[in-house]
Amino acid sequence: MKVFIDAPLLIYLNTMADSENRIPYENFYLEVLAKHKSYTDVLVLDELIYVSRRKYNIPYGVSMEFIESNVLPYISIIALGEEEYRQAAKLLAKYNLKPSDALHLGAMANNGITAIVTEDREFDKIPAVKRLWVKK
Repeated sequence: MKVFIDAPLLIYLNTMADSENRIPYENFYLEVLAKHKSYTDVLVLDELIYVSRRKYNIPYGVSMEFIESNVLPYISIIALGEEEYRQAAKLLAKYNLKPSDALHLGAMANNGITAIVTEDREFDKIPAVKRLWVKK
């Protein structure tokens, strides 16, 4: 099954220093990668870099190294263009989502992806999408 990996999991993996708290997220990430073909988009990478710096004071270089070593080798990056925007515009109006979430869904729809790895419960209101998250 194809899955879209949203920013929360990657942010936790990039920012958690305490190994006891980090282990469930690492195990979940490894399980997702082993069982599914994983995708994301550049908006997720933008959010990962921005939130890691703003909320957790992680330098940009650390986040970029995390992406280079822990994301890009394992997750395919979906391009965002006009078709993704058109899908997002429909979803934005119908479900009152954040624009970035609607763009993620547009990318998912255009690439045949029906599952998303995220803690964001906003995606639960989309009947065609299954949300996957860490079970602690």
